[in-house]
Amino acid sequence: MGGKASWLSYLNLSDRYERKARFFPGILSIMVALPGLAAFSVAYIDGFNVILSGVGIGAILGVFISHLASAFGNRIQKKFWPRWPHDSPTNKYLHPDNNLRSSQQKSIWYKAIKHLTGIDIELAVQQNDSGNLEASINDAISRLRYRLRETSYADRLKIHNADYGFARNLTGLRSLWLTLAAGSSLACWIAYSRMDGRMDFCLYSTIILLVALLLAFNILPAYVRDKANHYAESLFGAMMELDADERRKA
Repeated sequence: MGGKASWLSYLNLSDRYERKARFFPGILSIMVALPGLAAFSVAYIDGFNVILSGVGIGAILGVFISHLASAFGNRIQKKFWPRWPHDSPTNKYLHPDNNLRSSQQKSIWYKAIKHLTGIDIELAVQQNDSGNLEASINDAISRLRYRLRETSYADRLKIHNADYGFARNLTGLRSLWLTLAAGSSLACWIAYSRMDGRMDFCLYSTIILLVALLLAFNILPAYVRDKANHYAESLFGAMMELDADERRKA
């Protein structure tokens, strides 16, 4: 069992986060090239079998790319939030100068954080030291994640964490899947014009390319930010549930 688990971990398939946030973006990045692969192989192999074999090749390459997905995702994350983690939604919501949440809501969160982690953010605010304040907020977030990690309150948090990881890593890999989509479309049209290729492959590849362009520059950037905000909301929601439960027991 241990050997099997270690292999699954190596292949990024051992848990939900690794499958959704790393493996799936890698698979999707490879699959955009399937029409181009099929267009150049149709003269020799039945198209359906080409697609099936392409999925198998895509799975192997997807495992490899999944190991790079996190690195690409961290890179795009730095573009969205240049001062990460201090300007990330989880940290930003707690900062007294941020207007996304009311001062009353922040005061409630500060009390819960002090109870659960021992870190007094209100004291850090009063000390008027911006560096220490940011460090206190970041330490509080780190301790909260640790406190919540193995609790039932973290179930929704884990889902939103995987959603954010998927959105971030897929966006981070966009240079790869845009290049493959463009190459696939070009290959299909060349095969159609010079090798009596099939028009349906040309249509499929062109649609994939247009959808990829729309996703890369219009939909996914906003989607990443939206999922990051959902994760922050879930973190503080889980924190309040844990705090209320511990106060009841006390």
